[in-house]
Amino acid sequence: MQMLENQFVQKSSDKITENQGENSSIENFNEGAGRIYFDPQQAIADFESEIQTDLPTPARDAKIPTYLLNARILAKHREYKLALNLLREASNRDSNNPETLKLLAFCLDKTARLQEALIVRKNLVTVDYGFESLFGLATALYKVGRDQEALDKYFEALSVLTEEDDNLFELYKNMGNIFVRQGDFDGAEEYYNKAYTVNTQSDVLLVNFGTLEVQRNDFDKSLYCFRKAVEINPENDKAWVGLAMVHNQFGDSELAWANLETALDIKPQNRTAAHLAANWGLRDGKTLKAIEALQNYLGEVEEDEDMSLVLINLFCTTGQIDKALLEMERVLLWNPDHKEVRALKKKITSSQRAA
Repeated sequence: MQMLENQFVQKSSDKITENQGENSSIENFNEGAGRIYFDPQQAIADFESEIQTDLPTPARDAKIPTYLLNARILAKHREYKLALNLLREASNRDSNNPETLKLLAFCLDKTARLQEALIVRKNLVTVDYGFESLFGLATALYKVGRDQEALDKYFEALSVLTEEDDNLFELYKNMGNIFVRQGDFDGAEEYYNKAYTVNTQSDVLLVNFGTLEVQRNDFDKSLYCFRKAVEINPENDKAWVGLAMVHNQFGDSELAWANLETALDIKPQNRTAAHLAANWGLRDGKTLKAIEALQNYLGEVEEDEDMSLVLINLFCTTGQIDKALLEMERVLLWNPDHKEVRALKKKITSSQRAA
């Protein structure tokens, strides 16, 4: 202990000499540049603190910026899975690095790993509390269907907002969507209007407005919103589906079909459009169009048992039993225990043997 005290006194004396040579003021000594100690224990504590400060950063931490740089490059080129490998390694080295957590959550979102992204967003809020982190957490909750929790976090994000932010449009729009799902149409309109003040040229928001008016049975307003949306973006398949539904409501089935076919041309995997085509096809005697829409849809999506069942029923209705059996086999590959399909297949094969 005595040796350590002597070392520190010598070190302090050297600093005092250096500062005196530079005509340093007494105030500098009091601020720590050559401080004179009257308490040996305090001198030892400061000395040990200084030694710790001078220690080099561990080599493993120095790699994190490199991991982040390379992960950003990969993410920029949409190589999200490869970026995740680097980001997980960076996170293992420092689990509380905000930049790592932000990029990790982004890549998890892009690879549809929503539950993992939610966990990361929760951690990010604890280490980097603020509007951006709260918005990210709220949106993660929104994406997994935890609407009320998402709404609470959106309100919390707004409570800490100090200046305009690029995410405000998305925040207001999502809040409006939540209110629609909760049946609070006035609340939905309030937040859709807030979003509209941020961006008056969003075709996505106009589709949401149109959907809200459909819920209120105000089809004239909804027609206006959907028309405005396709004027802004003719490739918005949801807007064309909205137009189809409104024209069908007005009894104009030909125009409804034309709008629906436009939506399916733009995006064959639009589930609502394919389902409407199936329903209207049976109603209007256009089963071949319905079958085509469903086949195109199922060719684009990985798995949708309910829509496969609709297609099977359409095949059976039109006497295309072999195609129905083929679609049944496809469903059973995904779900061998599907009771309804197995029962239908057994019934058809028994009928064929009896014939």
